[in-house]
Amino acid sequence: MNKTIIALALAGSALLSGCATTPSKPLTFDQLGQYTTTPLNAQTYRISFKARPNMSFGTAEEITLVKAAQTTVQNGFQFFRVKDDPSNLTHQPPREAIVYPSPRPYPYGYYRRHPYGWYDPFYDMPYRVTVEPAQVGYTIECFKQGQAPQDAFDARLILQSLGQKYGLSPSGEMLQPQPATTNNK
Repeated sequence: MNKTIIALALAGSALLSGCATTPSKPLTFDQLGQYTTTPLNAQTYRISFKARPNMSFGTAEEITLVKAAQTTVQNGFQFFRVKDDPSNLTHQPPREAIVYPSPRPYPYGYYRRHPYGWYDPFYDMPYRVTVEPAQVGYTIECFKQGQAPQDAFDARLILQSLGQKYGLSPSGEMLQPQPATTNNK
């Protein structure tokens, strides 16, 4: 009897441990979407970014700004300005659809709209779904120290503040994601 309980406990723990999943690795900067960097002349570049599905438009804009800062630093400049270019206006926020879930089927003879007779404000709530991925594009003009206008971004400051959030060092190099550690006590 005692051996049976131990065998069942071991079989149950083996069964449950087979269902456990390991956490996935975080994405590197290059895996967040598709980037295109096109040099237009010695100090002007076109930066485009097509985001992964279900990424917000604001996050895609932030990642494109970080990519512009990375391009600026890697080409020997410190400051950049986003040019007021008509091509920047063509990238609008992605289309979204509103989905209305179908109501749950009611049991036979149940004619009330809300369960148990009370009103639930979250019952059958519509929600938004992104139909297409976000696309952002900027034309940037790069400047060296002392040549930058007042409205220019400091690329090194952007990489120091936002770069680590997306896996970039202050010099614009990609950082490798660290594996998740577990505490065994």
